[in-house]
Amino acid sequence: MSIEISSITSIRGDVGEGPLWNSATGIITWVDITGLMWHQTEFKTGRTKSRKVSNMVGALVERTNGQFFAAVKEGFAEMNDDEGYTVINNFLPEPERMNDAKADDAGRWWCGSNAIDFTKGAGKLHVIDENRKVETKLSGLTLPNGLAWNSDNTEFYLVDTFESCLWAFDIDFESAELSNKRMLIQFADDGSFPDGMTISNEGFLIIAMWDGSRLEVYDTKGKKESEITMPVKRPTSCTFGGDNNNILFVTSACREIDYGANSMDGQLLAVTGTGLSGTESRKYRG
Repeated sequence: MSIEISSITSIRGDVGEGPLWNSATGIITWVDITGLMWHQTEFKTGRTKSRKVSNMVGALVERTNGQFFAAVKEGFAEMNDDEGYTVINNFLPEPERMNDAKADDAGRWWCGSNAIDFTKGAGKLHVIDENRKVETKLSGLTLPNGLAWNSDNTEFYLVDTFESCLWAFDIDFESAELSNKRMLIQFADDGSFPDGMTISNEGFLIIAMWDGSRLEVYDTKGKKESEITMPVKRPTSCTFGGDNNNILFVTSACREIDYGANSMDGQLLAVTGTGLSGTESRKYRG
């Protein structure tokens, strides 16, 4: 089966990010960080509901009650039913913001933060539990981005975009404690940068390469397996979904590139024929 890539919706994100798949509704939820929007797109029809926000939302997570929680400029927030959000945990200093985030199998939500000007070493990784207690797990990062866990939750993986690397850690999953930090992948210095990430059921890490027009696929030992060429310059993140969880949904960005040169830049895309599958986006229990 050959790989095929198609647009799901004509909506274009300035910096589209953080796709979430819900199998019950058939909807992909995604954010536009710098466009100050979040979208919900029906996969089979492309019909999209868009909402404005007052400040940057780095990522969303669906809660177990069907509502949404957000990683925002100020910290953590509840998304309102109409537009905007209500800040619950206001703890980030003014020159910082939240970026990418992902829920784990325990229903906790892991979120990276960074300096808005991407100051080296100012990035951190936080986790918020179901009681909305926030702990900072890592510091000294620059732009923490894609996150993933292996199938038995003994290893955790984290992209640091402007360090062009992917870190691996041992994790005590019950306590959410990380240890044995090690560089799993040092990406090539070719003008592209690792961005969002997902992991397949087969144990492959799939990383969107900003300014690279591709996804890169690695095993959990750091060996590169393949590349998927994308019809956009800046793919930003990916997740599995569809009826059999074997479709890759990929967000992209059109920020600071020629908007008219390629109409697919910034769109939400579907990639089929990879031979891989994944799990549905986890939900936050808080």
